[in-house]
Amino acid sequence: MTTSNDGSGPIIPDFEKDAQSIAAYDEARIRYERREAGDAESRTRSSFTKKRDAIRAEIAVAASLLEERRLKAEKAFKGYANRYPHRVDRNKPMKPSIWESLVSLGNAGRMYNRAVTTAAEAIAAQSLRRRKEHDEEELEQQLKRALYLQEDAIKKKLEGAEGVAAFHSRPGVAVLHKRVEEIKIERARYAQRMEKGEVPSAEQRDREFTERRIAQLEAPFAGMTIVRVARYGNLSYFLLRDMERKLYHLAYDVRLEPLIENVIDVYRIADSFETKLSRGPDGRPLAVTDHYAANFKDEEVARSEYRRARTALRAPRTDIPPMAFIDPTEQQLVDQLAQFARTIGPGAMAAQLNNVPPVLDAVGKPGDASPETPPA
Repeated sequence: MTTSNDGSGPIIPDFEKDAQSIAAYDEARIRYERREAGDAESRTRSSFTKKRDAIRAEIAVAASLLEERRLKAEKAFKGYANRYPHRVDRNKPMKPSIWESLVSLGNAGRMYNRAVTTAAEAIAAQSLRRRKEHDEEELEQQLKRALYLQEDAIKKKLEGAEGVAAFHSRPGVAVLHKRVEEIKIERARYAQRMEKGEVPSAEQRDREFTERRIAQLEAPFAGMTIVRVARYGNLSYFLLRDMERKLYHLAYDVRLEPLIENVIDVYRIADSFETKLSRGPDGRPLAVTDHYAANFKDEEVARSEYRRARTALRAPRTDIPPMAFIDPTEQQLVDQLAQFARTIGPGAMAAQLNNVPPVLDAVGKPGDASPETPPA
């Protein structure tokens, strides 16, 4: 989980590898929870499908019975209507008179009773079919409620001790879980050491640089601006960002403070490097706000990030001690940028606005414009 930068310095976690392990663990857990939820949903749907099939079978029987009774009712009504048309009011049979019953030897009453009875049976069959159809509709609502309640129940089950243990017992998961726990323990121990003030400055620096992929600033570069001054005990650095949102660090030097409000380029000419203000498409010096707008596509986010960074960068820094040791190559770049920072003043800005950028020689001293200087 951790690696050493040089074998003798602080042990710094491999944040990229740790992030991959955590992502793999989280992905495995998501797949497991989805599979468990999917299996439970399949079982529930299967159970409801059987109930639905049974209800639909009952609906089919009720529909068949309704059709049979409707035909009987229609036949009985037509027979009575044909024999006693004056005893039919619209579609409703009326009871025959006593005389009609006597003359027909009771057949009129029997025909009337048959018409009434079969009509009632048809209505009962229709009511039965409607009840079965309502049962099917209610079953669909029950399924929706069951799935909703089941989702919450599955979530609680998987988050419980038994569910977590079942997940961790799966092949391959135990190894991932062990690694993730090791990462959590290491982060917790580091936080405790930080709280107690036991973390060396170099370790603090190396952890952040490694975790955020902050590389050493080297020439040449383009579109670079200072976004933060980072302090780690007695170590202080400028954090810079280019137009591709990549971060870099450079040893803090108070002489570079004038660069904070500018975007700069360092480019190669023959065997030396030159420094100039970055320029936008219109040929004018690129504003820091434009740099933020290029890095953050959302306008509100860009403004918010700019305000936050400017507030921190404009705070007094009189208490920052000079760096005790700087790599010679880094020191050379710092000195070159410091020489250029001295040229950033009212006169220098006027020259920049008139498309006459100051030119620096290999050691960063102002010099005359050269034909080899690339156009701004």
